[in-house]
Amino acid sequence: MASRLLRRSGVAVGLVSEMLSWKADLVLQVGVGEAHEEADVLIAEWGKENVRFIGCEPHPRIYQSIKDRYPGTLYNVAISDRVGDAVIHDKQRHIDGSSLYSIPDQPDCPQYTVKTTTLDTLFPNPEGEHILLWLDCENSEFPALCGGEGFLERVEVINIESSAKPNGEGWISPSVIYHWLAARGFYLQWCHTFRVHEAKYDSIYVHSHLFDPYCCC
Repeated sequence: MASRLLRRSGVAVGLVSEMLSWKADLVLQVGVGEAHEEADVLIAEWGKENVRFIGCEPHPRIYQSIKDRYPGTLYNVAISDRVGDAVIHDKQRHIDGSSLYSIPDQPDCPQYTVKTTTLDTLFPNPEGEHILLWLDCENSEFPALCGGEGFLERVEVINIESSAKPNGEGWISPSVIYHWLAARGFYLQWCHTFRVHEAKYDSIYVHSHLFDPYCCC
C-alpha cells in the first residue's frame, strides 16, 4: 500500500477522473522518480488489466533503482523540446528533485549527462484511446509540452507539477503553462497536493470535451 503522503496525487487524479466518469487506458509518466507510488493508487483504482504505464526517467541512479519494479515500460531518457544531450543536476538529500536546471543552493552537486528526446519523437503513434500525461520533471514540464504538440492531440488529461516560486533561472511560471494549454484546448479542472513551504502544487488539466465547470478557477 502506498504511503498516505506519496499517494496524494494518485488519489486526487482518481477522484477527478471519477467525477468526470473517465478512466485512462494509458498513463505516460515523464519524470518517474524513486517514490512513484501514485502508480499503485491508479492501478488499484482502474485495474491492472485496464491501464498500461510507460515511464521516462533520465536520472541514471533512479533508473537503475526502479527498472525492475516499475509497473510498465521504462525509458532512461529525459523528455524535452529537442533530441540530444543535457546535464541533470543531482539534488542532494532529495534525489527525486534532481533537474535539468541548476539548483541554486547546491552549485557543486553531482552532474550526469543524459539523453533527451521529445514526446513526438518517442511516441509518434501512441497506442491509447484515453491517455493521461503525468509531468513531474522539475521545470522540464514546459519543454516537454512544447516538444509534444502532436502527442497532445491524443491526450485527454494532464497532471502537471507547478511551482509558484521559481527555483532558479529558467524556471517557468505556472501562468505560462496555463495559457499555453488553454490555447490548445486544455482547461484547468483542479489543483491538489500543495507543498506550502515549497510553493509547489499539482494541477489537473482536461481536454475541453471533458471539462466540467466545477473547477478551481
